[in-house]
Amino acid sequence: MEVLKVSSKSSPNAVAGALAGVLREQGSAEMQAIGAGALN
Repeated sequence: MEVLKVSSKSSPNAVAGALAGVLREQGSAEMQAIGAGALN
């Protein structure tokens, strides 16, 4: 399973695109928030 690391500085569009690509290829993904700001 692919682990996508997301920080508060991550571009929302880039995260969405990466997540969509992984979901298309593998059917599931795991996201890891780096820092409290990434959760907001």
